[in-house]
Amino acid sequence: MDNDQEELDQDNMGEADGGQAYQTLVDWVKTVPGAIDDIKKNGTEEDLRRYKEKVKMVVDKLKEIEKKLSG
Repeated sequence: MDNDQEELDQDNMGEADGGQAYQTLVDWVKTVPGAIDDIKKNGTEEDLRRYKEKVKMVVDKLKEIEKKLSG
């Protein structure tokens, strides 16, 4: 297989993987309100702070993937 075909295959695979990654992150974000409630009831302030940081990182990654998929 020549280099052009390999690049094309990698681009197509990247788009599919990007879409799957995006959906996985969207599904995870849907669980956030329940998780935050649980942490407030059973966790510490530090647990809540760390979880919120993770949520922010995921949202930022969602925006990055969305930008790549739409571009």
